Amino acid sequence: MARRGTTKVRTGCITCKLRRVKCDEARPSCNRCTSTGRKCDGYAKPPNGSYSWSQLLWITPPPTQTASQADLRALSFFHNVVAPGLTGPMDNYFWTHLVSQVSHQEEAAKHAALAISSLYENFKEDPLDRSGVRNAFAMAHYNQALKCLMTTNNHETVLVVCILFICIEMLRGECKSAIDHCRHGITILNGASSKSRFVREQLEPIFCRLEVFPFFFGSRPETFPTVAAPIPALETSFSNLIETQAALDPLLVHAIRFVLRGDAYRLGDELSPKPDASTLQERGNIDAAFDKWFVAFRVYQKQKARERRRGNARTERIFECMLEMTWLVGKLWIDTCLSRGETVFDLHLDKFRAIVALARQAEALLAQTETRCSRPKFMFEMGFTPLLSFVVIKCRSLSLRIAALRLMKSLAHEKENLWELNAVLAFGHKTIEVEHDLCLAAEENLQDDADDGTLPPEIWRIKDAVVHPEAHVKLAQNGVVTMERKVAFFMKEPEGPITVREERFSVTLGHKG
Repeated sequence: MARRGTTKVRTGCITCKLRRVKCDEARPSCNRCTSTGRKCDGYAKPPNGSYSWSQLLWITPPPTQTASQADLRALSFFHNVVAPGLTGPMDNYFWTHLVSQVSHQEEAAKHAALAISSLYENFKEDPLDRSGVRNAFAMAHYNQALKCLMTTNNHETVLVVCILFICIEMLRGECKSAIDHCRHGITILNGASSKSRFVREQLEPIFCRLEVFPFFFGSRPETFPTVAAPIPALETSFSNLIETQAALDPLLVHAIRFVLRGDAYRLGDELSPKPDASTLQERGNIDAAFDKWFVAFRVYQKQKARERRRGNARTERIFECMLEMTWLVGKLWIDTCLSRGETVFDLHLDKFRAIVALARQAEALLAQTETRCSRPKFMFEMGFTPLLSFVVIKCRSLSLRIAALRLMKSLAHEKENLWELNAVLAFGHKTIEVEHDLCLAAEENLQDDADDGTLPPEIWRIKDAVVHPEAHVKLAQNGVVTMERKVAFFMKEPEGPITVREERFSVTLGHKG
Protein backbone atom coordinates (compact mmCIF):
# COMPACT_ATOMS: atom_id res chain seq x y z
CA MET A 1 0.00 0.00 0.00
CA ALA A 2 1.41 3.33 -1.03
CA ARG A 3 2.40 5.72 1.75
CA ARG A 4 -0.04 8.57 2.23
CA GLY A 5 1.56 11.87 1.15
CA THR A 6 1.51 15.01 3.25
CA THR A 7 1.21 18.57 2.07
CA LYS A 8 4.42 20.49 2.52
CA VAL A 9 4.30 23.74 4.47
CA ARG A 10 5.60 26.28 1.94
CA THR A 11 4.43 29.56 3.49
CA GLY A 12 4.12 30.91 6.99
CA CYS A 13 6.46 31.81 9.81
CA ILE A 14 9.73 29.99 10.44
CA THR A 15 8.41 28.35 13.65
CA CYS A 16 5.30 26.88 11.99
CA LYS A 17 7.36 25.61 9.07
CA LEU A 18 9.68 23.76 11.45
CA ARG A 19 6.66 22.31 13.30
CA ARG A 20 5.04 21.42 9.96
CA VAL A 21 1.74 23.03 10.91
CA LYS A 22 -0.41 25.49 8.99
CA CYS A 23 0.39 29.11 9.87
CA ASP A 24 -2.26 31.86 9.87
CA GLU A 25 0.49 34.27 8.64
CA ALA A 26 -0.51 37.13 10.94
CA ARG A 27 2.07 39.92 11.12
CA PRO A 28 4.47 40.60 12.72
CA SER A 29 3.92 37.42 14.81
CA CYS A 30 1.46 34.71 13.87
CA ASN A 31 -1.48 33.90 16.16
CA ARG A 32 -0.77 30.16 15.95
CA CYS A 33 2.47 30.66 17.89
CA THR A 34 1.47 33.43 20.28
CA SER A 35 -1.80 31.75 21.29
CA THR A 36 0.12 28.64 22.45
CA GLY A 37 2.87 30.56 24.24
CA ARG A 38 5.51 29.88 21.63
CA LYS A 39 7.91 32.47 20.28
CA CYS A 40 7.19 33.30 16.64
CA ASP A 41 10.50 33.60 14.78
CA GLY A 42 8.98 35.74 12.02
CA TYR A 43 9.13 35.21 8.29
CA ALA A 44 11.97 34.43 5.93
CA LYS A 45 12.43 37.07 3.24
CA PRO A 46 11.55 35.67 -0.20
CA PRO A 47 13.97 36.16 -3.10
CA ASN A 48 13.90 39.53 -4.83
CA GLY A 49 10.85 39.83 -7.07
CA SER A 50 8.97 36.83 -5.60
CA TYR A 51 6.32 38.69 -3.57
CA SER A 52 2.77 38.68 -4.83
CA TRP A 53 1.21 42.12 -5.12
CA SER A 54 -1.43 41.28 -2.53
CA GLN A 55 1.44 40.62 -0.11
CA LEU A 56 3.32 43.76 -1.07
CA LEU A 57 0.32 46.01 -0.51
CA TRP A 58 -0.71 44.28 2.74
CA ILE A 59 2.53 43.95 4.65
CA THR A 60 3.39 46.75 7.04
CA PRO A 61 6.92 47.86 6.14
CA PRO A 62 9.36 46.58 8.78
CA PRO A 63 12.33 48.64 9.95
CA THR A 64 15.31 48.31 7.61
CA GLN A 65 17.89 46.82 9.95
CA THR A 66 20.71 46.30 7.44
CA ALA A 67 20.61 49.79 5.92
CA SER A 68 23.35 52.32 6.60
CA GLN A 69 22.63 55.56 8.40
CA ALA A 70 22.87 57.43 5.08
CA ASP A 71 20.33 55.06 3.50
CA LEU A 72 17.96 55.32 6.47
CA ARG A 73 18.15 59.09 6.36
CA ALA A 74 17.52 59.15 2.59
CA LEU A 75 14.56 56.76 2.91
CA SER A 76 13.06 58.89 5.66
CA PHE A 77 13.55 62.01 3.55
CA PHE A 78 11.87 60.30 0.59
CA HIS A 79 8.83 59.12 2.55
CA ASN A 80 8.32 62.31 4.58
CA VAL A 81 9.40 65.10 2.21
CA VAL A 82 9.76 63.93 -1.39
CA ALA A 83 6.84 61.54 -1.94
CA PRO A 84 4.04 63.80 -0.59
CA GLY A 85 5.00 66.62 -2.97
CA LEU A 86 5.71 64.80 -6.22
CA THR A 87 2.18 65.17 -7.56
CA GLY A 88 1.35 68.69 -6.40
CA PRO A 89 -2.39 68.99 -5.72
CA MET A 90 -3.08 65.65 -7.46
CA ASP A 91 -3.60 62.32 -5.72
CA ASN A 92 -0.27 61.08 -4.31
CA TYR A 93 -1.28 57.56 -3.19
CA PHE A 94 1.18 55.87 -5.57
CA TRP A 95 4.16 57.74 -4.13
CA THR A 96 3.21 57.95 -0.45
CA HIS A 97 1.79 54.43 -0.04
CA LEU A 98 2.60 52.03 -2.87
CA VAL A 99 6.22 53.08 -3.43
CA SER A 100 6.75 53.18 0.32
CA GLN A 101 5.57 49.60 0.72
CA VAL A 102 7.23 48.18 -2.37
CA SER A 103 10.58 49.81 -1.57
CA HIS A 104 10.68 47.87 1.73
CA GLN A 105 10.31 44.56 -0.09
CA GLU A 106 11.90 44.99 -3.53
CA GLU A 107 15.57 45.96 -3.71
CA ALA A 108 15.25 47.64 -7.10
CA ALA A 109 12.48 49.91 -5.83
CA LYS A 110 14.41 50.72 -2.65
CA HIS A 111 17.54 51.73 -4.52
CA ALA A 112 15.52 53.80 -7.01
CA ALA A 113 13.73 55.60 -4.14
CA LEU A 114 17.10 56.33 -2.52
CA ALA A 115 18.38 57.81 -5.78
CA ILE A 116 15.27 59.99 -6.13
CA SER A 117 15.61 61.16 -2.53
CA SER A 118 19.22 62.26 -3.00
CA LEU A 119 18.66 63.88 -6.39
CA TYR A 120 15.67 65.78 -5.02
CA GLU A 121 17.49 66.97 -1.91
CA ASN A 122 20.46 68.19 -3.96
CA PHE A 123 18.32 69.53 -6.81
CA LYS A 124 20.06 72.58 -8.35
CA GLU A 125 22.51 72.71 -5.42
CA ASP A 126 25.32 72.62 -7.96
CA PRO A 127 24.05 74.34 -11.15
CA LEU A 128 27.15 73.21 -13.01
CA ASP A 129 26.18 69.56 -12.41
CA ARG A 130 22.81 69.54 -14.17
CA SER A 131 22.59 65.76 -14.65
CA GLY A 132 23.59 64.88 -11.09
CA VAL A 133 26.65 62.86 -12.15
CA ARG A 134 28.60 64.35 -9.23
CA ASN A 135 26.03 62.96 -6.82
CA ALA A 136 27.86 59.70 -6.12
CA PHE A 137 25.22 58.48 -3.65
CA ALA A 138 22.36 58.88 -6.14
CA MET A 139 24.23 57.40 -9.09
CA ALA A 140 25.41 54.38 -7.06
CA HIS A 141 21.86 53.56 -6.00
CA TYR A 142 20.51 54.16 -9.52
CA ASN A 143 23.04 51.71 -10.95
CA GLN A 144 22.23 49.22 -8.20
CA ALA A 145 18.52 49.52 -8.98
CA LEU A 146 19.22 48.78 -12.65
CA LYS A 147 21.17 45.65 -11.66
CA CYS A 148 18.47 44.45 -9.26
CA LEU A 149 15.78 44.89 -11.89
CA MET A 150 17.57 42.40 -14.13
CA THR A 151 16.94 39.65 -11.56
CA THR A 152 13.13 39.83 -11.61
CA ASN A 153 10.65 38.80 -14.25
CA ASN A 154 7.65 40.17 -12.36
CA HIS A 155 6.29 42.73 -14.83
CA GLU A 156 4.38 44.57 -12.08
CA THR A 157 7.63 45.20 -10.20
CA VAL A 158 9.29 46.26 -13.44
CA LEU A 159 6.48 48.73 -14.19
CA VAL A 160 6.64 50.32 -10.73
CA VAL A 161 10.42 50.69 -10.92
CA CYS A 162 10.14 51.98 -14.48
CA ILE A 163 8.06 54.91 -13.17
CA LEU A 164 10.75 55.55 -10.55
CA PHE A 165 13.42 55.51 -13.28
CA ILE A 166 11.43 58.08 -15.28
CA CYS A 167 11.37 60.25 -12.17
CA ILE A 168 15.15 59.87 -11.73
CA GLU A 169 15.85 60.93 -15.31
CA MET A 170 13.48 63.89 -15.01
CA LEU A 171 15.34 65.08 -11.93
CA ARG A 172 18.62 64.65 -13.82
CA GLY A 173 17.23 66.56 -16.79
CA GLU A 174 17.97 63.65 -19.11
CA CYS A 175 15.13 64.08 -21.58
CA LYS A 176 15.93 61.20 -23.92
CA SER A 177 16.43 58.69 -21.10
CA ALA A 178 13.15 59.71 -19.43
CA ILE A 179 11.31 59.22 -22.73
CA ASP A 180 13.06 55.88 -23.35
CA HIS A 181 11.97 54.58 -19.92
CA CYS A 182 8.43 55.77 -20.64
CA ARG A 183 8.42 53.98 -24.00
CA HIS A 184 9.79 50.82 -22.35
CA GLY A 185 7.14 50.90 -19.62
CA ILE A 186 4.25 51.34 -22.07
CA THR A 187 5.63 48.53 -24.23
CA ILE A 188 5.75 46.17 -21.22
CA LEU A 189 2.27 47.29 -20.17
CA ASN A 190 0.87 46.57 -23.63
CA GLY A 191 2.70 43.25 -23.90
CA ALA A 192 1.12 41.72 -20.79
CA SER A 193 -1.20 38.84 -21.63
CA SER A 194 -3.38 39.80 -18.68
CA LYS A 195 -3.42 42.74 -16.29
CA SER A 196 -4.07 42.55 -12.57
CA ARG A 197 -6.44 44.93 -10.85
CA PHE A 198 -3.39 46.66 -9.37
CA VAL A 199 -1.98 47.35 -12.84
CA ARG A 200 -5.31 48.51 -14.25
CA GLU A 201 -6.19 50.80 -11.35
CA GLN A 202 -2.80 52.10 -10.19
CA LEU A 203 -0.22 51.87 -12.98
CA GLU A 204 -2.16 52.21 -16.23
CA PRO A 205 -3.50 55.70 -15.35
CA ILE A 206 0.03 56.90 -14.53
CA PHE A 207 1.43 55.69 -17.85
CA CYS A 208 -1.55 57.22 -19.65
CA ARG A 209 -0.63 60.64 -18.17
CA LEU A 210 3.05 60.07 -18.91
CA GLU A 211 2.22 59.42 -22.56
CA VAL A 212 1.68 63.16 -23.12
CA PHE A 213 5.04 64.69 -22.15
CA PRO A 214 7.27 62.96 -24.79
CA PHE A 215 5.38 64.76 -27.58
CA PHE A 216 6.56 68.12 -26.23
CA PHE A 217 10.17 66.96 -26.37
CA GLY A 218 10.53 65.60 -29.89
CA SER A 219 8.58 62.33 -29.96
CA ARG A 220 6.11 61.67 -32.76
CA PRO A 221 2.81 59.75 -32.66
CA GLU A 222 3.98 57.55 -35.53
CA THR A 223 6.82 56.09 -33.47
CA PHE A 224 5.81 56.45 -29.81
CA PRO A 225 3.52 53.73 -28.38
CA THR A 226 0.14 54.45 -26.86
CA VAL A 227 -1.27 52.74 -23.78
CA ALA A 228 -3.46 49.93 -25.11
CA ALA A 229 -6.29 50.37 -22.64
CA PRO A 230 -9.97 50.81 -23.41
CA ILE A 231 -11.06 54.45 -23.17
CA PRO A 232 -13.69 54.53 -20.41
CA ALA A 233 -17.14 55.76 -21.38
CA LEU A 234 -17.65 59.31 -20.18
CA GLU A 235 -20.04 59.50 -17.26
CA THR A 236 -22.66 62.17 -16.69
CA SER A 237 -20.93 62.97 -13.40
CA PHE A 238 -17.91 61.95 -11.35
CA SER A 239 -17.70 60.84 -7.74
CA ASN A 240 -14.18 62.18 -7.07
CA LEU A 241 -11.29 64.05 -8.66
CA ILE A 242 -9.40 60.85 -9.44
CA GLU A 243 -12.25 59.84 -11.74
CA THR A 244 -12.34 63.25 -13.41
CA GLN A 245 -8.62 63.09 -14.16
CA ALA A 246 -8.80 59.46 -15.32
CA ALA A 247 -11.51 60.48 -17.81
CA LEU A 248 -9.65 63.57 -19.07
CA ASP A 249 -6.19 62.01 -19.55
CA PRO A 250 -7.09 59.71 -22.49
CA LEU A 251 -8.77 62.67 -24.23
CA LEU A 252 -5.56 64.69 -23.94
CA VAL A 253 -3.52 61.82 -25.36
CA HIS A 254 -5.94 61.46 -28.29
CA ALA A 255 -5.90 65.23 -28.85
CA ILE A 256 -2.13 65.73 -28.83
CA ARG A 257 -1.64 62.81 -31.20
CA PHE A 258 -4.25 64.26 -33.55
CA VAL A 259 -2.68 67.73 -33.40
CA LEU A 260 0.79 66.42 -34.27
CA ARG A 261 -0.55 64.37 -37.18
CA GLY A 262 -1.93 67.62 -38.57
CA ASP A 263 1.45 69.37 -38.60
CA ALA A 264 2.07 68.50 -42.25
CA TYR A 265 -0.97 70.53 -43.25
CA ARG A 266 -0.63 73.31 -40.66
CA LEU A 267 3.02 73.97 -41.46
CA GLY A 268 2.86 73.00 -45.14
CA ASP A 269 2.52 75.13 -48.25
CA GLU A 270 -0.62 75.91 -50.19
CA LEU A 271 -0.24 72.71 -52.22
CA SER A 272 -0.52 70.47 -49.14
CA PRO A 273 -3.71 68.38 -49.27
CA LYS A 274 -6.53 69.66 -47.10
CA PRO A 275 -7.87 67.50 -44.24
CA ASP A 276 -10.29 64.87 -45.54
CA ALA A 277 -13.74 64.10 -44.19
CA SER A 278 -12.53 61.38 -41.81
CA THR A 279 -9.96 63.78 -40.28
CA LEU A 280 -12.63 66.44 -39.75
CA GLN A 281 -14.93 63.81 -38.24
CA GLU A 282 -12.20 62.67 -35.83
CA ARG A 283 -11.62 66.24 -34.72
CA GLY A 284 -15.37 66.67 -34.17
CA ASN A 285 -15.48 63.50 -32.07
CA ILE A 286 -12.59 64.64 -29.85
CA ASP A 287 -14.16 68.08 -29.46
CA ALA A 288 -17.50 66.54 -28.48
CA ALA A 289 -15.80 64.25 -25.96
CA PHE A 290 -14.10 67.28 -24.35
CA ASP A 291 -17.49 69.01 -24.10
CA LYS A 292 -19.11 65.94 -22.56
CA TRP A 293 -16.32 65.71 -19.98
CA PHE A 294 -16.81 69.34 -19.02
CA VAL A 295 -20.57 68.92 -18.50
CA ALA A 296 -19.89 66.01 -16.12
CA PHE A 297 -17.15 68.02 -14.41
CA ARG A 298 -19.53 70.92 -13.76
CA VAL A 299 -22.08 68.53 -12.25
CA TYR A 300 -19.38 67.19 -9.95
CA GLN A 301 -18.35 70.70 -8.92
CA LYS A 302 -21.90 71.68 -8.00
CA GLN A 303 -22.32 68.54 -5.92
CA LYS A 304 -18.98 69.09 -4.21
CA ALA A 305 -19.72 72.77 -3.50
CA ARG A 306 -22.61 71.78 -1.24
CA GLU A 307 -20.34 69.46 0.75
CA ARG A 308 -17.54 72.00 1.06
CA ARG A 309 -19.68 74.41 3.02
CA ARG A 310 -18.97 72.14 5.96
CA GLY A 311 -15.20 72.11 5.59
CA ASN A 312 -12.04 73.35 3.94
CA ALA A 313 -10.70 71.69 0.79
CA ARG A 314 -8.32 74.20 -0.76
CA THR A 315 -6.05 71.56 -2.30
CA GLU A 316 -9.00 69.95 -4.08
CA ARG A 317 -10.10 73.32 -5.40
CA ILE A 318 -6.57 74.02 -6.71
CA PHE A 319 -6.69 70.64 -8.47
CA GLU A 320 -10.08 71.57 -9.95
CA CYS A 321 -8.59 74.80 -11.32
CA MET A 322 -5.74 72.80 -12.88
CA LEU A 323 -8.15 70.29 -14.44
CA GLU A 324 -10.33 73.00 -15.96
CA MET A 325 -7.24 74.81 -17.29
CA THR A 326 -6.10 71.52 -18.83
CA TRP A 327 -9.51 71.07 -20.45
CA LEU A 328 -9.36 74.59 -21.91
CA VAL A 329 -5.88 73.95 -23.36
CA GLY A 330 -7.15 70.69 -24.88
CA LYS A 331 -10.08 72.55 -26.45
CA LEU A 332 -7.70 75.15 -27.87
CA TRP A 333 -5.52 72.43 -29.35
CA ILE A 334 -8.43 70.84 -31.18
CA ASP A 335 -10.16 74.06 -32.23
CA THR A 336 -7.02 75.54 -33.85
CA CYS A 337 -4.89 72.63 -35.06
CA LEU A 338 -6.18 72.55 -38.65
CA SER A 339 -5.75 76.29 -39.25
CA ARG A 340 -2.67 77.56 -41.05
CA GLY A 341 -2.86 81.12 -39.81
CA GLU A 342 -1.86 82.08 -36.29
CA THR A 343 -4.64 84.69 -36.07
CA VAL A 344 -7.05 81.79 -35.43
CA PHE A 345 -6.03 82.03 -31.77
CA ASP A 346 -7.52 85.54 -31.62
CA LEU A 347 -10.96 83.92 -31.96
CA HIS A 348 -10.39 82.16 -28.64
CA LEU A 349 -9.33 85.00 -26.36
CA ASP A 350 -12.21 84.07 -24.06
CA LYS A 351 -10.56 80.70 -23.38
CA PHE A 352 -7.19 82.34 -22.70
CA ARG A 353 -8.88 84.78 -20.29
CA ALA A 354 -10.56 81.84 -18.55
CA ILE A 355 -7.22 80.05 -18.13
CA VAL A 356 -5.66 83.16 -16.56
CA ALA A 357 -8.70 83.67 -14.31
CA LEU A 358 -8.50 80.07 -13.08
CA ALA A 359 -4.76 80.47 -12.45
CA ARG A 360 -5.49 83.54 -10.33
CA GLN A 361 -8.02 81.52 -8.32
CA ALA A 362 -5.40 78.82 -7.77
CA GLU A 363 -2.85 81.47 -6.78
CA ALA A 364 -5.20 82.86 -4.12
CA LEU A 365 -5.94 79.37 -2.78
CA LEU A 366 -2.26 78.44 -2.76
CA ALA A 367 -1.40 81.56 -0.80
CA GLN A 368 -3.71 80.31 1.96
CA THR A 369 -2.15 76.83 2.08
CA GLU A 370 1.59 77.65 1.96
CA THR A 371 1.89 79.77 5.06
CA ARG A 372 3.97 77.24 7.02
CA CYS A 373 5.81 75.17 4.45
CA SER A 374 7.69 75.92 1.28
CA ARG A 375 6.54 74.55 -2.06
CA PRO A 376 8.25 71.37 -3.31
CA LYS A 377 10.91 72.25 -5.88
CA PHE A 378 10.15 69.35 -8.22
CA MET A 379 6.87 67.86 -9.41
CA PHE A 380 6.72 64.57 -11.28
CA GLU A 381 3.42 65.43 -12.97
CA MET A 382 2.74 68.21 -15.47
CA GLY A 383 1.49 71.10 -13.38
CA PHE A 384 0.77 74.75 -14.09
CA THR A 385 3.93 75.41 -16.13
CA PRO A 386 2.94 73.84 -19.49
CA LEU A 387 -0.61 75.21 -19.19
CA LEU A 388 0.42 78.82 -18.59
CA SER A 389 3.27 78.46 -21.07
CA PHE A 390 0.69 77.74 -23.77
CA VAL A 391 -0.96 81.09 -22.98
CA VAL A 392 2.40 82.86 -23.18
CA ILE A 393 3.25 81.27 -26.54
CA LYS A 394 -0.08 81.25 -28.40
CA CYS A 395 -2.20 84.06 -26.91
CA ARG A 396 -1.30 87.35 -28.59
CA SER A 397 -2.95 89.61 -26.00
CA LEU A 398 0.04 91.24 -24.31
CA SER A 399 -1.74 91.73 -20.99
CA LEU A 400 -2.78 88.07 -20.81
CA ARG A 401 0.71 86.92 -21.76
CA ILE A 402 2.33 89.03 -19.08
CA ALA A 403 -0.24 87.86 -16.53
CA ALA A 404 0.56 84.24 -17.43
CA LEU A 405 4.28 84.88 -16.97
CA ARG A 406 3.68 86.38 -13.53
CA LEU A 407 1.33 83.57 -12.50
CA MET A 408 3.90 80.97 -13.56
CA LYS A 409 6.34 82.46 -11.08
CA SER A 410 3.86 82.21 -8.22
CA LEU A 411 2.24 78.86 -9.08
CA ALA A 412 4.84 76.68 -10.77
CA HIS A 413 7.50 74.49 -9.22
CA GLU A 414 11.15 74.98 -10.18
CA LYS A 415 10.73 71.92 -12.34
CA GLU A 416 7.59 70.09 -13.43
CA ASN A 417 8.11 66.85 -15.30
CA LEU A 418 10.74 67.94 -17.87
CA TRP A 419 9.66 71.60 -17.91
CA GLU A 420 12.22 73.80 -16.14
CA LEU A 421 10.57 77.00 -14.93
CA ASN A 422 13.47 79.37 -15.63
CA ALA A 423 13.88 78.00 -19.16
CA VAL A 424 10.15 78.31 -19.88
CA LEU A 425 10.10 81.87 -18.55
CA ALA A 426 13.15 82.88 -20.61
CA PHE A 427 11.70 81.31 -23.77
CA GLY A 428 8.37 83.04 -23.11
CA HIS A 429 10.09 86.40 -22.66
CA LYS A 430 11.91 86.01 -25.98
CA THR A 431 8.71 84.97 -27.80
CA ILE A 432 6.85 88.05 -26.56
CA GLU A 433 9.74 90.34 -27.42
CA VAL A 434 9.88 89.01 -30.99
CA GLU A 435 6.14 89.13 -31.65
CA HIS A 436 5.46 92.49 -29.98
CA ASP A 437 8.78 94.11 -30.91
CA LEU A 438 9.56 95.21 -27.37
CA CYS A 439 11.95 94.47 -24.49
CA LEU A 440 10.88 92.70 -21.31
CA ALA A 441 14.33 92.67 -19.74
CA ALA A 442 13.35 94.85 -16.79
CA GLU A 443 11.25 93.15 -14.12
CA GLU A 444 9.16 96.29 -13.59
CA ASN A 445 7.89 95.99 -17.17
CA LEU A 446 5.87 92.90 -16.25
CA GLN A 447 2.57 94.63 -15.52
CA ASP A 448 -0.78 93.01 -16.35
CA ASP A 449 -2.14 96.27 -17.80
CA ALA A 450 0.83 96.91 -20.14
CA ASP A 451 -1.34 96.48 -23.22
CA ASP A 452 -3.01 98.89 -25.61
CA GLY A 453 -5.13 96.09 -27.10
CA THR A 454 -3.16 95.85 -30.34
CA LEU A 455 -2.48 92.31 -31.53
CA PRO A 456 0.62 91.61 -33.64
CA PRO A 457 0.07 91.06 -37.36
CA GLU A 458 0.34 87.59 -38.87
CA ILE A 459 3.77 88.25 -40.37
CA TRP A 460 5.21 88.89 -36.87
CA ARG A 461 3.75 85.73 -35.36
CA ILE A 462 5.71 82.56 -34.65
CA LYS A 463 4.17 79.39 -36.04
CA ASP A 464 6.58 76.98 -34.41
CA ALA A 465 9.98 76.91 -32.74
CA VAL A 466 12.90 74.54 -32.24
CA VAL A 467 15.42 75.06 -29.45
CA HIS A 468 18.87 73.91 -30.51
CA PRO A 469 20.37 71.19 -28.29
CA GLU A 470 23.67 73.02 -27.90
CA ALA A 471 23.94 75.14 -24.79
CA HIS A 472 26.72 77.33 -23.43
CA VAL A 473 26.97 77.48 -19.64
CA LYS A 474 28.58 80.60 -18.18
CA LEU A 475 29.74 81.34 -14.65
CA ALA A 476 29.74 85.04 -13.84
CA GLN A 477 32.10 86.65 -11.33
CA ASN A 478 29.22 87.03 -8.86
CA GLY A 479 28.64 83.26 -8.93
CA VAL A 480 25.47 83.31 -11.06
CA VAL A 481 25.36 80.41 -13.53
CA THR A 482 23.50 81.00 -16.79
CA MET A 483 22.96 78.93 -19.90
CA GLU A 484 22.68 80.50 -23.33
CA ARG A 485 20.39 78.74 -25.80
CA LYS A 486 19.70 79.31 -29.48
CA VAL A 487 16.19 78.99 -30.88
CA ALA A 488 14.88 78.89 -34.44
CA PHE A 489 11.51 80.61 -34.84
CA PHE A 490 9.44 79.56 -37.87
CA MET A 491 7.39 82.43 -39.31
CA LYS A 492 5.31 82.88 -42.45
CA GLU A 493 3.92 85.72 -44.49
CA PRO A 494 0.46 85.26 -46.04
CA GLU A 495 0.82 83.27 -49.27
CA GLY A 496 4.57 83.19 -48.67
CA PRO A 497 7.10 80.51 -47.67
CA ILE A 498 8.17 79.61 -44.14
CA THR A 499 11.06 81.75 -42.94
CA VAL A 500 13.44 81.02 -40.06
CA ARG A 501 14.53 83.63 -37.53
CA GLU A 502 17.25 82.65 -35.09
CA GLU A 503 17.41 84.23 -31.64
CA ARG A 504 19.26 83.61 -28.39
CA PHE A 505 17.96 83.62 -24.85
CA SER A 506 19.64 83.20 -21.49
CA VAL A 507 18.43 80.88 -18.70
CA THR A 508 19.45 81.42 -15.08
CA LEU A 509 20.47 78.06 -13.59
CA GLY A 510 21.35 79.14 -10.08
CA HIS A 511 24.18 80.39 -7.92
CA LYS A 512 27.51 78.61 -7.52
CA GLY A 513 28.90 78.49 -4.00
